[in-house]
Amino acid sequence: MKKLFFLLIAISILAVSCKKDDDTPANSLGDGVFVLNQGVFNKGNASLSYFYPSNNTIVDKVFNHANKKSLGDVAQSITQSGNISFIVVNNSGLIYAIDNGTAKIKGTIKGLSSPRYMLIVDPNKAYVSDLTSTEITIVDPSTYTVTGSIPVGRTTEGMVQVGSEVFAANWSAFGQTVRNDMIVVVNTLQDMVVDSIRVGLEPNSIVVDKYGYIWVLCSGGYDNQEIPSLWKIDSRVHTVIDTLIFDTIVSNPGSLSINGSGDMMYYLNKGIYRLNVDSTSLPVEPFIEERSDRHYAFIGVDPVTGDIYASDPLDYQKNGVIFRFRDSGVMLSKNPGGIIPGFFGFNYH
Repeated sequence: MKKLFFLLIAISILAVSCKKDDDTPANSLGDGVFVLNQGVFNKGNASLSYFYPSNNTIVDKVFNHANKKSLGDVAQSITQSGNISFIVVNNSGLIYAIDNGTAKIKGTIKGLSSPRYMLIVDPNKAYVSDLTSTEITIVDPSTYTVTGSIPVGRTTEGMVQVGSEVFAANWSAFGQTVRNDMIVVVNTLQDMVVDSIRVGLEPNSIVVDKYGYIWVLCSGGYDNQEIPSLWKIDSRVHTVIDTLIFDTIVSNPGSLSINGSGDMMYYLNKGIYRLNVDSTSLPVEPFIEERSDRHYAFIGVDPVTGDIYASDPLDYQKNGVIFRFRDSGVMLSKNPGGIIPGFFGFNYH
């Protein structure tokens, strides 16, 4: 559980960063990046920032100012659908639907246990994974209501969809007696579990590539119970087709992400590593190194530009830092973020 709370010249252009005052209103957000700041557990100080790549400007607390209220306790993730973004607020047990142009609340999904990620299945159905519940919650994103649940028998974290099936990772062992080393397969037409795939311990992130293969990054456990691993799964037949093992048991990989074209993956492991989906071995050296003044905890990849965003939460108590790199690895900007900047939502109108 440590990861839940204490967690996600070579420079040719280093732009001078700028941070607007906290009282800047969110009237009309153009193309940019939502930066979700988790906040400190049980402090209720999560926030939403907005970054403009065009001029390296970041606006603080756009949700607070647009809605005259705080975002809540532990903002976990953002899922976008059309002109709406769904913000999952984990410890508050709810999801806010906001307008992408104004950050104003359009609806609220309540009554959730400990939601983590939301996956849009179709215009009238979405799945919500949960840290403490052994069910996936079904919601209607058009009416902002809970419509049902799917018994899974274990907690769930990251999810991806391929065709009519959703693959959900069992990251946390909280509240369950089985090992947290499974990918659960859910048929979206029947809303029921149809299969499961065993992977490494603690699968913390999951993506799908351009071929429809699923990649699962497993940390090996927060207390280093086994060597971390990266698994490649054939989504059509639910079988593992490759397993890449990290060098040492003390490796701590996380935050697996993929670019918009689905051919290049990125992950953290004391630096930012990249891996082509056609590769059969893990990279030896980081693509972007950490430094004494730069420690990455979360990353995101812009699906349009390929820019790589990384955040440094510093001491997990005060405002962190956000870095942006080209897909070549060159730094573009460094900006102040909120408390524990942790998830990036790319907002194109």
